[in-house]
Amino acid sequence: MKVPVVKEWGSWAVFFSSVLAGLISGLLTKPWLTGRESGSKTALTVLGLTLLINSKNPLTSALRAKEKREHILWFSFFALTGFALLVPFLIEGLKTFLVFSLLIASYAILLSSGKEHHIVTELNGFALLTIAAPVVYFAMTGEMSWKLYLAVTMFFAAGVFKVRVRIRKTPFFRWLMIFHCAAAVSVFYLLDISTLLLLPLIENIATAVWLREEKLRTTGNIELTKAIIFIVLMGFFWR
Repeated sequence: MKVPVVKEWGSWAVFFSSVLAGLISGLLTKPWLTGRESGSKTALTVLGLTLLINSKNPLTSALRAKEKREHILWFSFFALTGFALLVPFLIEGLKTFLVFSLLIASYAILLSSGKEHHIVTELNGFALLTIAAPVVYFAMTGEMSWKLYLAVTMFFAAGVFKVRVRIRKTPFFRWLMIFHCAAAVSVFYLLDISTLLLLPLIENIATAVWLREEKLRTTGNIELTKAIIFIVLMGFFWR
């Protein structure tokens, strides 16, 4: 029996980076000083989110395949088990995070319409992956941080544009990536988030200006390195 696992390693990198961003920002609030016991809830939340993300693979297969039974069973297993693990978090945070159901619905509609690799679908998917940051933060602190969500989403969305620049190599996507990086700086400044967190995006701008030949694997490794740098910078400059 072959267990279906999402093999989009870039998605996993964004997800676990978002988890780490939530952990770091949560720890910086020193939740233990308030007497909040959040260790087990946070662990269950991360595991539940991991299973929900992995449900995407059998869901996509079920939408495409003629024989759907096995894919539906795997999807049901991952989705139901994931939600079961999230129960402690949902009891406290369901109302706060219910707004994100719109993202889930729109992503499902885009997948079912065969637009899995459309840039809108990819941005929607990244916006779902980065929910992990405020979810983990909420599990640790009991508070929602839209500032954290916007910061993490804006940073990792740049990776979607970077890949598009690499594939299409058109002036439109090169300018679009530069515009996104500039918008990220503006958003960070307006939200009083240290723009030093965006230092890795200098590479995005350099790529847009001086486009060079590069294998997609190399691009993936560069994006992973930038994610690590972003998380490290969060430990020093997030407030």
